[in-house]
Amino acid sequence: MTQVTVLVYKQGDKVWRDFKAELITRYEKAVMLYISESEAFSKIEKQECNNRIIVSKKEIVEKRAVAGVDDSDTLKTSVNTGLKKISKKRKEARAKYARGIAEAASQCDTLTDVAKRIGKSTTFVKRVADEFEIKLPRRNNGHEEIASR
Repeated sequence: MTQVTVLVYKQGDKVWRDFKAELITRYEKAVMLYISESEAFSKIEKQECNNRIIVSKKEIVEKRAVAGVDDSDTLKTSVNTGLKKISKKRKEARAKYARGIAEAASQCDTLTDVAKRIGKSTTFVKRVADEFEIKLPRRNNGHEEIASR
């Protein structure tokens, strides 16, 4: 745990100044501190607070310690990079099908025929066509497709 210095902590009519405590958790605008090792608090005061207090980040001297990256943030970052890798692979896979879709679209009359020829769903064919600006047949399974789509 990181040790930080607190400038001022007020609770009721009591005030504590310039004491050290262990950093437990960071919140958006405050931090939770472990005060069992701190000499500024008496045993009774420590028991009343359950050895923990919440202090505003403004009252902490070591700004880097309270603004540091949390473990949960690191996890979110690694998950996001993993998702970006997956989406990049999917984009490459769609690019592989784009040429075949363009060729099939020029030869087929309906969207369903294009999908059957490629071996993929009509939704996939539409998504790839939108992404690579491929013009698809306007007829879908023998019925005129709605112009708004």
